[in-house]
Parts: sequence; structure tokens; C-alpha cells
Amino acid sequence: MEKEKIEKLNQAFSQFNRASELLQQYYTRLEEHVRYLTEELQRKNRELETALGFLDSVIQGIDEAIVVLDNRKEIIMTNRASERLFNVDAQSVRGKSVDILRFPLDLSKSSYTVEDRERERVFSVSISQVSNRDDFAGYVLLIKDITAMKEKEAEDSRNKRLMAMGEMMASIVHELRNPLCSIELYSSMLYRELKGTSYEAIARGVSGGVQNLNNFLSNMLYFAKPRIPKNTLFRIDAIVEETISMISPVVQTREISVHQDVGPFCLQGDPGLLKQAIMNILLNAVQAMESGGEIRVFTEFTEGYLRLNIKDSGKGIDRTIMDRIFDPFFSTKEEGTGLGLSIALRIMQSHGGSISIKSTPGQGTVFILQFPEKITRRVSNYVTDSYS
Repeated sequence: MEKEKIEKLNQAFSQFNRASELLQQYYTRLEEHVRYLTEELQRKNRELETALGFLDSVIQGIDEAIVVLDNRKEIIMTNRASERLFNVDAQSVRGKSVDILRFPLDLSKSSYTVEDRERERVFSVSISQVSNRDDFAGYVLLIKDITAMKEKEAEDSRNKRLMAMGEMMASIVHELRNPLCSIELYSSMLYRELKGTSYEAIARGVSGGVQNLNNFLSNMLYFAKPRIPKNTLFRIDAIVEETISMISPVVQTREISVHQDVGPFCLQGDPGLLKQAIMNILLNAVQAMESGGEIRVFTEFTEGYLRLNIKDSGKGIDRTIMDRIFDPFFSTKEEGTGLGLSIALRIMQSHGGSISIKSTPGQGTVFILQFPEKITRRVSNYVTDSYS
């Protein structure tokens, strides 16, 4: 009996030992599995961190502003572009209402264009709603500055309208110039016939009026369809003399004296266009003076540049408008078109030259037409019989 108890006890110990061994094996396997899962979790976390870091780099590197809102319209995330746009710090606005950005936002639309008057910019806004499974989670805002694009579209549209207007203007000018040539011819003949008579002043006024109209049409035609300058060798003193002769009826009517001291220089360029530029400045000088004024036209050659100076004894130019006098259509005269000086500057620039101004209110103005060395020649080196 005692022997049976001992035998059963031994069997129980054997079963316990086997169970302990199995439990130890299970525990070892479980420990290995936990270690494996822990390593996998750590690896997945590292991959997730890498992916999130990459995604954040992409979002931060996007030029458009990105703002993420939760379902309470509070800011969760911003990128660098949005921080620059709204002049905010990401940490300071996180968790704050989107109203803190002071932006004209309309969350009822998926996309729209808006003019931000505070920032004086135009923006394209795209809004996406985000869901977490079936629950609404918030919004993602993509805000793009399209000011430059809108300005380019407006400029293209304006250029198309100007091109169409230019074509029409050029057609009108050509139609007017045909009869004007005949009128100019007959008016000059009439002036010569009546010179020395009591009707001389009337004939001079008619001739001067025709010349003004012809110059106006020339300016309109150049403004509508600027032409590429010719490349001709001509004498600057010759075109100055001819230009002064052309405006002589206007000058004589206003009793203005014109003195010239233009050196014998040759220029490589378009004599017709430069004559138009000089005439525009001379007529501007005439209009700036009272009767009995004086205009001096003279040249200087310094530092490799030829300068043609046109000096008047008028009332000078107010400093407040000095920066605007070359703007198209800007004029202080009721009868002025505001094109003469603008076109003169364009013509000089097309020859690689420039126009500068020295003016003292009450003491007159000097327009300085500066020609670059590359188109300037001395007559001693180059001689030409023609400048047309």
C-alpha cells in the first residue's frame, strides 16, 4: 500500500517535470515571439517616422501655402509657405481658430479665387474635406498666390487690345496723311506767296498748324506701330538744321529765337526717327515758353559720348512731375497728347541712347540726348552726302 503511494507520487512528479519543461519551452517561444514583435514594432515605427519625415519635408517644401484644420476649424498644421504668407509661427497658431490668419476664407466652397486687399494679392484657394473612417475630421487648405499670373493675363489682354487699336490707328493715320501732304504743300506755297504782305502771319499760322498736325500723326503712327530703326550714316547737324526749318512757322508765330551750334558729327542710325525725336523735344520747348523766348541747340562730345542739348528759357519743370514726363499720355497742357516726349525717349533707346533732363523752375530746361560711342563718328573720318 505504501509502495503504491510512493509510485503514484513519483508519477505525479514526473508529470509535473514534463509540464514544467513544456511550460518553459512555451515561455521561451513566447519570449522569442515577443522579442520578434518588439523588433518588428520598432522597425515599423522607424519606417513610419521616416515616411512621416519625408511627407513633412514634401509638405514643407511645397511653394503653395498648406493649412490643415480639425472639425472645429482650429489649426493642426501649417507649412513654411503658409507661415511666410500669413507671417506667423507654426507653434503660435497651432490649436488656434483659423480666423487668426485674417484671410478671406470660405469653407463652403471646394475652390475659388479671391483678392486679398490687405495683402494686395490674388489667391487661388482649394479646400478638401477630410474624414476619419465615417466621421468628418477637418479640412486641408491649399492656397496659391496667382497674382503674377493674373497680371500676365491682364497684360496679355491689354496688349491684344492695344494691338487692335494700333492697327486701327495706323490705318486712320495713313488715310489722313494722304490729303495732309497736299495741304502741307499748298500751305507752304501760300506762305511763300504771301511772305512780306499783311497776310504773312495768317499764312504762317496755317503752315504751322499743318506742321503740328503732321507731327501729331507721326507720333501716333510710331506709337501704334514702332518701327525698327534703319542703319544709315548721316550728319547730326544736317537733321537738326532741317528740323528747325520745319518748325519755323510755329517758332516765328510765337516770336521765339532758335540758335544752334551743332558740331559736324555723323551718326549710324535712322535719321527720320531721330528727326522726329528732336522735333518732339523742340515743340515741347516752344510750348513751354512765352512769346519772345529762346531755344539753344548745341552738341558736346565727352567721355566717348555725343550729347545733343536742347535748352529753353521757359518756366522749367516742377520736380513733382519730373519722373512722369516720359510716361505715355502724360501732359500738363490741355491741348497736349502726352506722346511727344515718350516717343522721343523710345526712339533714343532704340538707338542705344538715352534722354536726361536738367531743369530749374523759373529758369528753363535742358533736354540732353546722349548717343553711345558705337554709333558716333566724326565727319573727318566719315563723309556722307545723304542722310535720308
